[in-house]
Amino acid sequence: MKRSLLSGITAAFAAVVTGFALTACTSAGAADPAITAPAIGTTSPAAATTTAPSATTSVSVPSLPSVTSVTTSTDSSTTSSSSSSSTSTSTTTSTTTSTPAPIAKPTVATSPKSGADNISPRTAITVSTKTGTITSVKLVNEEGGSVIGKLSADKKSWTTAEVLGYGRTYTLSGTAKNAGGSTALKGSWKTAAPDGIVSVNISPREDRVVGIAAPILVSIGTDITDQTARANIEKAITVTTSPKTEGSFAWIQHDDGWGLDWRPKNYWKAGTKVTVTADMYGVDMGNGLWGEEDKVATFSIGRAQVTKGDVQTHRLQVFRDGKLVHDYPASFGYEGDPGRVTRSGTYIVMEKHDLYLMSNPTYGYTDFKAYYATRISNNGEFIHANDGTADVQGYENVTHGCINLTYDRAKEYQEEALWGDPVEITGSSIPLTESEGDIYDWAIPWEDWITRSALYGSS
Repeated sequence: MKRSLLSGITAAFAAVVTGFALTACTSAGAADPAITAPAIGTTSPAAATTTAPSATTSVSVPSLPSVTSVTTSTDSSTTSSSSSSSTSTSTTTSTTTSTPAPIAKPTVATSPKSGADNISPRTAITVSTKTGTITSVKLVNEEGGSVIGKLSADKKSWTTAEVLGYGRTYTLSGTAKNAGGSTALKGSWKTAAPDGIVSVNISPREDRVVGIAAPILVSIGTDITDQTARANIEKAITVTTSPKTEGSFAWIQHDDGWGLDWRPKNYWKAGTKVTVTADMYGVDMGNGLWGEEDKVATFSIGRAQVTKGDVQTHRLQVFRDGKLVHDYPASFGYEGDPGRVTRSGTYIVMEKHDLYLMSNPTYGYTDFKAYYATRISNNGEFIHANDGTADVQGYENVTHGCINLTYDRAKEYQEEALWGDPVEITGSSIPLTESEGDIYDWAIPWEDWITRSALYGSS
């Protein structure tokens, strides 16, 4: 095909040259006929045309065949066809390689923030990083003593694992690392320096077995009146019971000042196990006072014994686990004198004495020997032996407020009583109130009791 194409091109150029030669040899005034070159590829003489003579002679140049040119680029090839020219297109693909951004060094945070002052020794100090791992860490006091801490499994945080000391300065050091480098761990904190240290005591304790009305008494070595401080104390005390028991704290005015009591909504279930954990060390009690040390008390609830005294029937009955076990004739306080009336309400057994000397100068007696005296109130009310009233026991109320039994009955009652046993008195003209004794927890209705907690209403 290439050869045929080249032959056609050669013949065409030869005809063009011949035409130009003829034109050059013809004068302007010649009468020679016009000559038309045959079309390329035509062999018949009929293809030539003769016209009438004219003043000029023109030569028709045959059209050149179209040529297709193919150009190949080493990158990419494009073929273009036209009637008189060829076009070559080359496409090049380039690749750009970017430089990665540098990795920043780890960022570190602490809690509380470094520089915090007057923090509680119970405050946990934490250092953490989200963009690296902690490779070394140390927290020391001003004397160089190290604080025990715990590193998280992913090594992104470290937290103190023991309480701190009062009035100390603690300094943090260490390193956090990642692919971008390392960051030094830094920080400093100061703990509170108390103006005074306050101790607390918990009752019942020492694995005692107590009655079903026993309250938990948290005695504090000073009066705490600030509500925030009271709330701090309550939050630091946990009462754990088995089985679960509904109860609440209340701030109560005792004979020796304000105290914190906890009691169940209803009497304890027999056999309940109780643990009181008071994490008082590091507790802010207000006015520069802080808690001295932690305390734990455990006790259990014994059999369900309830003593019921009816002033009107002159009887003192003892029920144990729901069954009547004793029905004693008794003499209560004389109703004709308000100062001698046995108050109606729920008391608890508080103390037991084989012999207690009683005095009341207002009523003319001093050091009266009361045998088997079981205290039920700090207002002077006992269940005790008094054979001097034996003849009216069960018939008449003649005492100065105490509950009189015979010697043998008072002894029997005391031997079977437990601290915290409830004693319910009914039928008298004056109720038991907050002003009538030291432990009057059950004289306060539950709806009132719960409002006396510093945490009442808090979520």
